Amino acid sequence: MIRLSLGFWKKKPPENPDVSPSAEEDGEGAVKPFWEHLEDLRWTLIKSIIALFVGFNICMVFANRILKFLTAPLYHVVPNPENFLQTFDVMGGFMLWMKLSFYGGLVLAAPFICYFLIQFVLPALKKNEKKLILPVFAYGSLLFLAGVATTYYGLLVPALKAFVQYNKWLQIQTNWRVESYVQFVTQFMLAMGLTFEMPLVVLVLVRLGVISAAAVQRSWKVMIVISASIAAIVAPADPGSMILMMIPMGVLILITIWLAWIVEGRRKKAQREASGEESGAMFE
Repeated sequence: MIRLSLGFWKKKPPENPDVSPSAEEDGEGAVKPFWEHLEDLRWTLIKSIIALFVGFNICMVFANRILKFLTAPLYHVVPNPENFLQTFDVMGGFMLWMKLSFYGGLVLAAPFICYFLIQFVLPALKKNEKKLILPVFAYGSLLFLAGVATTYYGLLVPALKAFVQYNKWLQIQTNWRVESYVQFVTQFMLAMGLTFEMPLVVLVLVRLGVISAAAVQRSWKVMIVISASIAAIVAPADPGSMILMMIPMGVLILITIWLAWIVEGRRKKAQREASGEESGAMFE
């Protein structure tokens, strides 16, 4: 009887031993086995491929309109863009159709692929990290579109004019392969879109406390060097086009430094409020 009574008062084990109290407080879920993670990753890849396949098939119908959109800046560069771009391969038109469909399908599927990746990563994140998912996704999309729009409406026409002027100066007849033109335009827009993500990456690191705003301000020279290197790689080699590309990058660097101090101030304020609440609870 004594043994039974003592056994009755023993503390019961938790119903779910995989979840620790600290993990529940941080908003983390149960620790999954390795094979379950592989299964989740497999389904993430399958859903991403399906989204890309659907987007690819949709863009196959509108490939001619996508090409018209990409060649629209040529109307400000040469008089007859229809006769300016050529293909010298038997399967040139077909391969271009496939590339345009793939690029367009990737753009259409990108939001869904990001959503599937977030679903896969979300259970492993802490509570404060989960709060950053939606703002990072929203602002990241806007910054990428801003970089693409800046390239398409502001930088592409001067860059193409510079290339045409090079050929005239060298007395070379200018006729571009349409495959080369599409590759240049898409890479140019993609490079600027990714470059515009730099402020968001820096601000997330400041928000998580990985780096400080003072470190961001001290590294402005490094960011300028990186921006100049990117401009030298993706922009034409003439100084005018490089300056055109570096102007928005310089503005982004200044905005990033300014926002880094604001984000760090808010993070420190939240930490002070949290520590004040904890100290107040101790004396209650």
